[in-house]
Amino acid sequence: MRLFYLILPFIIFWLIFNVLSIIIGIFYVYRESSIIESFRFVLSDNLFWVSLKNSFFYCIIVIPLQLISFFIAFVIYKLSDKQASFFRMIFYLPVVIPIASIGFVFKVMFNDEGVVNDWLFKFFGLKIPFLSNYYYSMLVAFLLTFWKGLGYYVLIYLSSLYSISKEIIENGVLDGMNFFQKMWYIYLPLVKGTFYFASFLSVLSALKVFAEIFIVTEGGPGTSTYTLMMYIYSRAFYSFDLPTSIAASFILSFIVILVSLFIFKKQLESAKIV
Repeated sequence: MRLFYLILPFIIFWLIFNVLSIIIGIFYVYRESSIIESFRFVLSDNLFWVSLKNSFFYCIIVIPLQLISFFIAFVIYKLSDKQASFFRMIFYLPVVIPIASIGFVFKVMFNDEGVVNDWLFKFFGLKIPFLSNYYYSMLVAFLLTFWKGLGYYVLIYLSSLYSISKEIIENGVLDGMNFFQKMWYIYLPLVKGTFYFASFLSVLSALKVFAEIFIVTEGGPGTSTYTLMMYIYSRAFYSFDLPTSIAASFILSFIVILVSLFIFKKQLESAKIV
């Protein structure tokens, strides 16, 4: 019963700002316009499909983040305690820095006269329009997400690696396993569940990405980085069309639920196999 009282503030907070907001949103859409009409407008809006495509593309490019995070975590796992503590701090430091500060720094670094272009021109004679090019702008936004979130996923994989029993690894050594065999038959199977969990978190973050895009590119140039959250925000605060914004939010919530169920199912299957 004491544990219930400990989590009670969180439950109240969650009910007020999540469940209650959904109920209010449904009533608002119903009062202001037809719910079906709002969803019909969203689904017929070409800009919505562009934003959805960009959001899914953002989800796809976060997959390498998981692989890189795991291998960095594995390298730290093999270090001594003092060295591992130092590198854990270094990699986790960007996670605690406010996104507004990091976004501003990236915007200054990657503009046409920024530090990155100065280096490229100095060493290679090149200047790349990172923030004004249709394709490079998405790359800059992804680099920001990658750099800020890397340490978080490294710690998740480290916690999984540290939980592996030393006896299992020692048995592998006694059986004559080399490095690649231990990686394939011991480490990867035992962290598979963690991989699905980290993928779940990263995909959800990618679907709901907003601050990185808004600060660095503001959805541009054109609609190259215009994500679903940007669409919801612009409909609500630029066009003042709250019913459409709420309808798009419900669609995003439905997509998040489907993705969550799929990854959760895969995680359960991997747990049964292990």
